[in-house]
Amino acid sequence: MTDIGVGRYLFERIKQLGIKSIFGVPGDYELTLLDVIPEAGLDWKGNPNELVASYAADGYGRIAGAGAFVTTFGPGELSALCGIAGAYCEFVPVAHIVGYPSVKFQNEHAVLHHTVGDGRYELYHEMSKQISCATTVLKHVKTAATEIDRCLNAMMYHRQPVYIGVPVNMVNEKISSSGLEVPLTTTLSPNDESLEQKVLQEIRKRLETHESAVIIVDGGAIRHDVLGLTQELVDVTNLPFFTTPMGKGALDEQQPRYGGFYGGAVSKEDCRVAVESAQCVLWIGNYPSDINTAEFTEKVKPEVVIDFERFFVMIGGQRYDVKMNHVLRKLVDSLRSHPLNIVSGKAAMPCKPLPDTLPTRSKEITQAWYWTRCGQFFREGDLIITETGTSATGMIDASLPNNSAVLSQTIFGSIGWATGTSVGAFVAVREISSKFKRCLLFTGEGSLQLTIQAFSDLLRHEVKPIIFVLNNGGYTIERVLHGPHAKYNNVPLWEYTDLLHALGPEHNSKSYQVRTPEEVDRLFDDPTFNACETAQLVEVFMDPLDAPMALKMSGANNDKFNVGQ
Repeated sequence: MTDIGVGRYLFERIKQLGIKSIFGVPGDYELTLLDVIPEAGLDWKGNPNELVASYAADGYGRIAGAGAFVTTFGPGELSALCGIAGAYCEFVPVAHIVGYPSVKFQNEHAVLHHTVGDGRYELYHEMSKQISCATTVLKHVKTAATEIDRCLNAMMYHRQPVYIGVPVNMVNEKISSSGLEVPLTTTLSPNDESLEQKVLQEIRKRLETHESAVIIVDGGAIRHDVLGLTQELVDVTNLPFFTTPMGKGALDEQQPRYGGFYGGAVSKEDCRVAVESAQCVLWIGNYPSDINTAEFTEKVKPEVVIDFERFFVMIGGQRYDVKMNHVLRKLVDSLRSHPLNIVSGKAAMPCKPLPDTLPTRSKEITQAWYWTRCGQFFREGDLIITETGTSATGMIDASLPNNSAVLSQTIFGSIGWATGTSVGAFVAVREISSKFKRCLLFTGEGSLQLTIQAFSDLLRHEVKPIIFVLNNGGYTIERVLHGPHAKYNNVPLWEYTDLLHALGPEHNSKSYQVRTPEEVDRLFDDPTFNACETAQLVEVFMDPLDAPMALKMSGANNDKFNVGQ
């Protein structure tokens, strides 16, 4: 068995996880490490700053199953922490690889550049421990391989970021390559069989003895990779299913048993009643955050909920430590081999996913009309990324075609995330996914100003996106929540239709402005626009105080909510 460098071993392991591209920003403590990336057969996708790199790795991980990026010690890694925190709470496996000063200088507590000047080399590492499921700094040759494997195994087990520091002098230190022959652990171990059978019997009992049952598909179903099993559960039970804000687009919405969106008080009334009156709720990947529950206005009784989570299932408030992927697999198989007389699976749908009437068409573009019209514009094979605020909230009202998907950052809600994430997600689509055909980004002009540099990446990587920039004169989501006319909710004026050319003059691009529904219709119906043969930007003008209805409803009592009243 041959020996290879520590850096090479690390990137070979990264490649074994299906990752093909590495994001990041070069810095002197990592340059030797970056030399190894092509040697391992990986592609370097550099970014304009570390925040964009961390977002890009997040987006890549959501499509490819895992992502990775490299920063330098100190300023580089700290600039990326916002992206890592978002990936941590939303369960995205991301490897944050940090180029460190040599072990010699660390041991001597030398005052080097990028330190805080007091010789503490563990300081930044300690910060990252709070938002990583496993961390290490590779200081010893004998343990380097096992430490790399430990972190990457933890990343896939918990589906959360890890931190791996690689000192300059360790990159080319030779270690045995024999560890590469042992596959990393990417699947969960089986459940305790007797406990699993008890859980299955209780679920079957509840389904058989309750006349009304529904399925809610939440964000955890997406992030923990059980959408296929969830679809099988819908098929075998024929139960109505609903999605939450975080679960938008999880399953095909054109299915006859799709009941619509459920988000507590901001739900369509018949959808809300159907869910909250159900005697049994199979909740796949529940994530009860404020945004995902319309500020905790959901009224589903805990005693009727069967909550499927990655490492446990909760039945009527009783926790069972069994992994949901195995439980769902056996539940579906059990229901197929021994069908139940599920009343709800035979009854007519209790609600409709969309209103009977379309929003009124006005002279200007309104939020209510626009998102419904976007639903008509979407096609099968669209990957849609929405920014926190009016874009993510408005998307709730858009009907999605089959074989499409929506990415949003519901929990962490870091504005600017969508543009950075689109870089990694759209790159992954081109490299890996044959499912998606068009790459669409929806963001507000305020959020865009945080990560606008990512446009240069979208252009140079030739992913040919359509970028919709909602220009509503500032931070509309903040105006809805507090200070509708406050100066702090304004943003600088930019010429958005000049940005693609300015940030990528050597690449073909097109930009448009739309101010009326008629202009939106003409653009959406234009075959050239729909062909996506080049990067395109659409500046959509809207009223600063107009917002999707769900946002207006949840924002009405925001001040009282934030102070705990």
